[in-house]
Amino acid sequence: MTASAWVKRPRPRPGARARVFCVPHAGAGPSSYAHWVSELPEDVELCLVHLPGREARLAELPLDDITAIARRVARACADLLDLPFVMFGHSMGALVAYETARRLTVQPRRLFVSACPPAHRLVEEPPVAHLPDDEFLAEVRRSYQGIPDEVWNDRALMRMMLPALRADFAAYETYEWVRRAPLSCPVTVLGGSADTLVPTGSLAGWAELTEGECAVEVFDGGHFYLTQARRTVQGMVTAALLTDEAPAAAGAGPNRGAGA
Repeated sequence: MTASAWVKRPRPRPGARARVFCVPHAGAGPSSYAHWVSELPEDVELCLVHLPGREARLAELPLDDITAIARRVARACADLLDLPFVMFGHSMGALVAYETARRLTVQPRRLFVSACPPAHRLVEEPPVAHLPDDEFLAEVRRSYQGIPDEVWNDRALMRMMLPALRADFAAYETYEWVRRAPLSCPVTVLGGSADTLVPTGSLAGWAELTEGECAVEVFDGGHFYLTQARRTVQGMVTAALLTDEAPAAAGAGPNRGAGA
């Protein structure tokens, strides 16, 4: 397999029967899925999307465009589609996973989008990416409740995270959905019952973006419900590899090829 900085395989498994691709939320790196490495079945290989500007790629400039990110991720995944696979993304990562799936030559067995409104109906929040550093970070913490106290109180760490976090928010705020052929794979939409950023009533709208079945699952918790529901969600992800039929390969037209 071709190595790529964009997709990290923390525990390569030559005898794997399937793969799970995970895309982290805004500002995060592959370590946000650290628990998944040892918690998935031994015959399932975990592939973690690693965007520039964080963790081992900290010295690289982060990208602030969802489409550009998805193109690069799709190219990096191209050599890893020889096994059945699913894609999972949380928050902004769900949007990247969706746009990546649109560009793959093989559709995933199932796409999991977590804590994200439908791509064609994103909830318009007041933009924050342009704010001065302290105001930006305070707004992210207030709205998303996604910066733990131990991280928030480490000012050096916060400054280190700032460029990637700001770029990711800019990417989300400037994203424009472009109409093209719907996905052919089934989609599972996950959300938190107390997530004020992504109302549960909006989740069913993802059904309009696929020709496959669309299921909605709501868990107790807010935007980061996944922290508590991780093992249940992992079970859903791995079950999809066993129960879902392989979707048809994407068409060869200009809108469906990898890297489009």
